[in-house]
Amino acid sequence: ISFFYCLCCGQSYTRLSIKRILVFLVYIGNTRYEFKKIYDMNILHLCYDGNFINDSVSVFEKYYPQKNIFLVGKEKNKCRILNASSVFRYIPFLRENYSEIYHLCKHSNIDTIVLHGLHRTNVDLLAYLNAEKMYKVYWIFWGYELYIALAQEGRYELLDKKLHFYSAKSYIYPGKYNKFLRKILGKEIMCDVLRKAIPFIDYFCFWNYEDYLLFQREYNTNIQFKYFAYQAMNKEEQSENEIEHSSFEKEKKILINHQASLSANHISIMEKVASIDKLNEYSKIIPLSYGFSSIRNLVLKEGRKMFGEQFIPILSYMPKNEYIGLIGSVAVAIIGARRQEAAGNIIALLKNGVKVFLRDDNNLLAYYLKKGYIIFSL
Repeated sequence: ISFFYCLCCGQSYTRLSIKRILVFLVYIGNTRYEFKKIYDMNILHLCYDGNFINDSVSVFEKYYPQKNIFLVGKEKNKCRILNASSVFRYIPFLRENYSEIYHLCKHSNIDTIVLHGLHRTNVDLLAYLNAEKMYKVYWIFWGYELYIALAQEGRYELLDKKLHFYSAKSYIYPGKYNKFLRKILGKEIMCDVLRKAIPFIDYFCFWNYEDYLLFQREYNTNIQFKYFAYQAMNKEEQSENEIEHSSFEKEKKILINHQASLSANHISIMEKVASIDKLNEYSKIIPLSYGFSSIRNLVLKEGRKMFGEQFIPILSYMPKNEYIGLIGSVAVAIIGARRQEAAGNIIALLKNGVKVFLRDDNNLLAYYLKKGYIIFSL
């Protein structure tokens, strides 16, 4: 074995030791380079008028201060949610604006793009930008993208009732008939949007690894998983901002779902509740302030018919603490989706001691049971 003598410290080293030291120095150098690369990245956020986007601003600005441009694909006066903050820029994601957005990227040295959900408009824009320059792309997963795409391709059952071509509802809910109608009308088809986006995406960003596994089983991509939650914060921030839990007096109320979702199975759940609460003693609170207007109208019609004065729809946005107070006061909550959905509502309900029922094929049931929560199968 060859020995080497260090003039600095007088120690003797073998050739193997020298090799290990060199490897370690290279590792440290690469780590510093990677940290610098992450810290130096300039980020363009492609946003739509969604209810979690505001939370992401504080998260990204905390960890990447002054490195973010939040671009909303609508004119400000057409936004229902993201219309009060000076943080956002508003440029519709239309082809005539692509050049302006590209020059914004060029001027701001953008090298990273964050997709907040997938839509045809932001994916088409991404394809244009990527043709001009290669960007690192992070997809913040919402859920609807994957499950609607799989339903349109006939690879995932979202609904309790089988759809038939002669039923008008078959063309509203995600499935092959809905896909057919949307193609005729020239509307967004989520399975096509997802397949177009996949080649550009580097990272799938979400907190529930089960959804990533489902995505990989169905599409078998090279996209890597990154843990991300919109409302991520450290413990100090959480203790300061989080309202007190388990403090709401429970009333004779039942919460049904969390929005006018296409996959929430409102009608079948409402029918089940009506068959159990035959005397109609419990108020039925059904949030419909966002989601699909077709679902909202259907639920309003059927809800009034089934429950009369005990039907309490929520039709407008409420301040967060007021909403948490409302849902925290219910005795029971039922989430009818057969997929991962309503996680923010579910965790708020559990923290407030509400008895929560989920479907067996909603992977959140297994997720919360593994973590030790008391939660029930519907």
